[in-house]
Amino acid sequence: MDLLTVIGIVGGLVALLIGAVLKGASILFLIQPAAFVIVVPTTLFASLVTVPISKFSLIIHGLKMAFKGGSNELLETKNQLVELANLVRKEGMLSLETKAEEITDPFLKRAIDLMVLGVEENVFVESLEAEIAKKEEDYEIAVEYWKNSAESAPTFGLVGAVFGLMKALKSLDNAQELAYGISSAFVATVYGITFSYLIFGPIAKKIKIKSKEEILRMYMIVDACRMMLKGENPRLIEERLNSFVEVK
Repeated sequence: MDLLTVIGIVGGLVALLIGAVLKGASILFLIQPAAFVIVVPTTLFASLVTVPISKFSLIIHGLKMAFKGGSNELLETKNQLVELANLVRKEGMLSLETKAEEITDPFLKRAIDLMVLGVEENVFVESLEAEIAKKEEDYEIAVEYWKNSAESAPTFGLVGAVFGLMKALKSLDNAQELAYGISSAFVATVYGITFSYLIFGPIAKKIKIKSKEEILRMYMIVDACRMMLKGENPRLIEERLNSFVEVK
């Protein structure tokens, strides 16, 4: 799990609530299901319009990416590629055929399959770069969904506030009830701004960062495998891969 994502969201919410209490607000007063429904589900549903139905799973995948962590995938992939390079050097390209059965990464497995088939270098690179381009487009859909949610949440917060004010204005003959209604109305605005800048926006940015790391990892695989096809020394390949790891 990505601790910074969790700490950022939870810590931000806790700090916000503490600040609200210090300002004299009641936590129970801030818990308003009606305002929550107007802002959060409405925002998430509205943002679905931007996503093709065939790409719906990318939203969930992106959310998982934002919270996933705990391993250095670039370093792990680099070590795996160096191991494969040494194997090719000692036993030849066809030795990768049995090794491929142990690999769980679909992109690396695809690269190995192409290498075993003996495709030319330019065909190999073009094929894998086409897959990378498609993956970049998929990640962009996930980023745009959560980014659009961040942009829309404050507006729906204002809509919730307007609904609350419409109800409050029915109590013009009761000053106390009118004041309570007006203050309740602005809770929806608080929800909209909070979810925009504390949850949806940061999630979109974290997905963008993680997707760049994944694309970099995929390019690292292409580069290493291309060098294997050319018969480069494993030590030279390792030095090349170190530059990818250091970029992170």
